[in-house]
Order: sequence, then structure tokens, then C-alpha cells
Amino acid sequence: MNGQLATQGGLLELVESGGIIGWILLGLSIVALTLVLLHAWTIRASRLLPVEQIEALGGALREGDLDKALSICRAESGDALPARVVEHAIRRVQSSPLGGLELYDAAEEAGAEEVARLGRGLEGLSVIAAIAPLLGLLGTVLGMVDAFQAIASQGPQAAPELASSISLALVTTLLGLALAIPCVALHAWFRVRLEAIAADGGRIMEALLAPLAAVEPTDR
Repeated sequence: MNGQLATQGGLLELVESGGIIGWILLGLSIVALTLVLLHAWTIRASRLLPVEQIEALGGALREGDLDKALSICRAESGDALPARVVEHAIRRVQSSPLGGLELYDAAEEAGAEEVARLGRGLEGLSVIAAIAPLLGLLGTVLGMVDAFQAIASQGPQAAPELASSISLALVTTLLGLALAIPCVALHAWFRVRLEAIAADGGRIMEALLAPLAAVEPTDR
């Protein structure tokens, strides 16, 4: 049905037939597409768990060179998890009176914070998925109100306006659902992808930070 409507009048005409609600949904679809492309780029194992960074940090920590490890962490930009988690863990080990005993708690805390930060970025898709069908429903209600008003004021002569109002009702529902369904699916997919990367990162961090467990805290 969607393909038939698009063929007959074109996508923009279909959106235009949905009135202001149609244009709002078109704007939201552009925002959603932008978010999908952004998350497809950012939520990747090669970006969040770069092998080169893990190897460099592993070498520095096995040598016990915390200054070198910190310099590697500070030199890295972006969302790579190893640098952020290791830097937090090193600083906790150095400053805590418990030393290495707090190592894994510090790493888990930092890792959870970073994953939560990345997860919050996905909420945009979730919001759009929730709003889109509501906007479609709003358009449906407005269309039906117009239809009944036309019938009440013009009677049988209201056929053209009645058809236009019903078209508004159906088109906005169609556009809202067409936007919401892929947003829900993609949000769930990115969430699962992020959780899988976080699980892999947890195992990598446990092995990476093992040499720090015996590090004594520095005097304050």
C-alpha cells in the first residue's frame, strides 16, 4: 500500500497530504536516520575495544609502568573503553588506602558508567519510536474531527472534504507506524550490540588489569 501511494503521488505528496503532522514525521524520520548512522559508527567493537590500544596498555601494565599506561590513556581520544577504564582504575589504586583491593570495583564502576553513557545516546531513537505513533494517532483524530464537522455542516455535499479528512487520518497513521517500527527494532539491536561489546570488554579488562592487583597505593 505504501509503495502504491508513493508511486501514485510521490513521497512528498504523501507527506503533504498528512498536513503539518506529516511534515513533523518527515522531520523526525530525518533525525532518526541521522541517529542510526551515528550509532552504527560509534557502537562498534573495533572503535570501543581497539586492539592496538589494548595491546599497548597490556604491555605497559605488565611492565608495571603506570606512568606510561596513563600517558597512553590520556593520548587516546574518543569513546574507547580500555583507556577510560584503565585510567580510572590506576588513579583509584594509587589514591586508595586499599590499593589493589579496590581495583576491580573501580574498573567495574568505570565500565558501567561508560556503557551507561553510550546507552543514553540511544534514547533518541526510543523517544522517536514512542512519539511517532502518537503523532500518527493525533493526525487520525484531527482527520476524523474534520470529517464529522464536514458531514454536520454540509451533509451529503461534503464528500470531497470527507475524503480529504479521511485521507489525512489514514496517512498520518501510516507515516507514524512506518517511522516507529524500524526505530523500535534498531534501538533494540543497538542495545543488544552495546551489551555484547560491554561483556567482551569486561573479560578483556579483567585480564588487562590483573598486573595492577599487587600495586601498592602511593602516599598522599
